[in-house]
Amino acid sequence: MLKYIVIALVGLGVYIGMTYKDDIEDLMDSRSLEEVHDVFEDMSDKASDSADSLSEAADKLSSKFEELTN
Repeated sequence: MLKYIVIALVGLGVYIGMTYKDDIEDLMDSRSLEEVHDVFEDMSDKASDSADSLSEAADKLSSKFEELTN
C-alpha cells in the first residue's frame, strides 16, 4: 500500500511541476540567471578568441623580426 502512495505522490509532483513550470521559474527568476550565464559564456568565448588571434599575430611579428635581423 505504501508503494502506491509513493507512486501517487511522485505522479502528483510531476504533474504540478509540468503544469506550473513557468510560474515556478518566474518565482525563482531562473530565466534571467540563465541569460546572464549565456552572456558570460559568449563574452568568455570572444575573449578567448581574441587572445588566440593576438597570440598568432605576436608569433608572426616575432618570426618577421627574426627574418629581418638575420
